[in-house]
Amino acid sequence: MLFLDAATTRHALSMSAAITAMETAFGEDRETPVRIRLGASLFMPGRVAGTTGVKVVSTVPGRPFGIVAVFDAQGRCAGLVDGPTLTAIRTAAGAGLATRLLARPDTRTMAMLGAGAMAFDQVMAVKEVRPILGVLVWSRDPAHAAALAARVGGEVARDPSKAVEAADVVTTATPSREPLFDPAAVRPGTHVNAIGAFTPEMCEIPPAVVRSARVFIDDVEAAAAEAGDILRAGVRPEGTIADLLAGRVRQRALDDITLFKSVGIASQDVAAGAAALAEAAKLGIGTQIE
Repeated sequence: MLFLDAATTRHALSMSAAITAMETAFGEDRETPVRIRLGASLFMPGRVAGTTGVKVVSTVPGRPFGIVAVFDAQGRCAGLVDGPTLTAIRTAAGAGLATRLLARPDTRTMAMLGAGAMAFDQVMAVKEVRPILGVLVWSRDPAHAAALAARVGGEVARDPSKAVEAADVVTTATPSREPLFDPAAVRPGTHVNAIGAFTPEMCEIPPAVVRSARVFIDDVEAAAAEAGDILRAGVRPEGTIADLLAGRVRQRALDDITLFKSVGIASQDVAAGAAALAEAAKLGIGTQIE
């Protein structure tokens, strides 16, 4: 059985491979029970085709401990993968897939609102699927914004609304409980990835923007229980990523505002974890454990 620590997980799982894995994670042959909180940990079981798995992660702020266990079709543990690293990559890959399916082909500028642990991979995922020329980074902590901007070749935005106004694609990844920007800042044709709000009390996107957008989600049951942005706006999503992949919804018009609301589902961890373990085995990296 393989164990992949944080560095090995990143080595084994490219963003391109992670986005490809998300096509399976959001497909039809999956099971994604709603996550369970027990003590200081969050448990997320899931299945993708014949592969199953469970992620256990800390819910204590500032303590990103966790592990993902992946099991094959015979129930044997194929390996263990570092939870926080896999979560950051697979969450970004989900947004990358949504951006590929929903954003305008001529998307060139990105606004990244939030500069925490998830933000770097979010930028990399959008860059993977669109030829981004400029990245505007905003954070309540200017030092964090400056560090991320330097890392991704972007620039610091002092005002989140002005960053949104200048962007073709907007990604939010914060723990905010109130909308981050003026709804009037969103131009027709903008695509939004709403990543950070994963409880009913949290909200990053102004309700007016959610109501004006074509809204897509990762999972119906999970979004109904956890997606604060959608719950506060009182809207019914148009469909899921699975619907987009299957062609069950109409193509976007150039002036559509589109929104992907992610709360994260365990099938993403299973698909991404399996891909990372398979590549690590091929490369001969990782730690063998009994």
